[in-house]
Amino acid sequence: MDIKALKTFIMAAEHENFRIVSEKMYVTQPAITFQIKQLEKELGEKLFVKKGRNVYLTEFGRVYYDEAKAIISQYNNSLEVVNRFKQGFHKTIRLAISPLLAETVLPTVIHKYIQANPHVELSITVKESIDIPHLLQSGEIDLGLSCMPGISNLTTIKFHEESISLICRHDGYDSESGPIIDAKEILEENILFTDNHPVYWDEIKKQLNESIPILRLMKVNQSYITKRFVLEGIGVSILPRSIIQRELMEGRLLEVPVDFIRMPQASMYLIYKHEHLVDHEFIDFISNFYYS
Repeated sequence: MDIKALKTFIMAAEHENFRIVSEKMYVTQPAITFQIKQLEKELGEKLFVKKGRNVYLTEFGRVYYDEAKAIISQYNNSLEVVNRFKQGFHKTIRLAISPLLAETVLPTVIHKYIQANPHVELSITVKESIDIPHLLQSGEIDLGLSCMPGISNLTTIKFHEESISLICRHDGYDSESGPIIDAKEILEENILFTDNHPVYWDEIKKQLNESIPILRLMKVNQSYITKRFVLEGIGVSILPRSIIQRELMEGRLLEVPVDFIRMPQASMYLIYKHEHLVDHEFIDFISNFYYS
């Protein structure tokens, strides 16, 4: 079947006007008519009926319109596969990554993986951890990298765990001459940005409410926005170590010790649904990577 004729038919079906199609495709109107007639001859049915100067899809034409679009879509997908192979990509892994992981450790991991595996193409979607299981269920991705474990019918592998810290903007003092920072005082006097991680905040808020009667809380669901607000001195928050490591080393943030509540760990998970669709070399690489 002539792909060019199919594309001509799709455009004609959408405009129901051969003149407009000829102008858009930079060919004569008789050429458009000829392509449509050849397609009708091949299919054995009329695709259009002519009324005056206008043409309209037949019932068969309306049915075939959806089929033609599907054929063109598959044709384009096949071309992409072939072109990727020509470019040296012999495998594609479709990933969904949570914003927090995309912001912190994963860029380094993925960069090193690409260097070690130049024939593997990574297709990456950034999605909230809570949305990743849905993408796996629908078959839109092969593997999820999430801050929370998957649901019951998905396979979940914990590949990293790290501490979390109460942080505030640096006060300008060095560690020897600066005043002692009291965590309760910091929390009582500042807005606490919460819910920037999908797992540990319910537990922390429950413990804090038992220890500090009055808390000013503000939900900010993105960790990098939370960090920016803290750096601006708008408030304080509790974040995983990986997202604040650089700012702590540069002296832009302060880590405040907390001894009156139990601070949970932040974990990272690999999640997948179908064993046969998962690249276990990639899983092994992620699982064995050294997260400093």
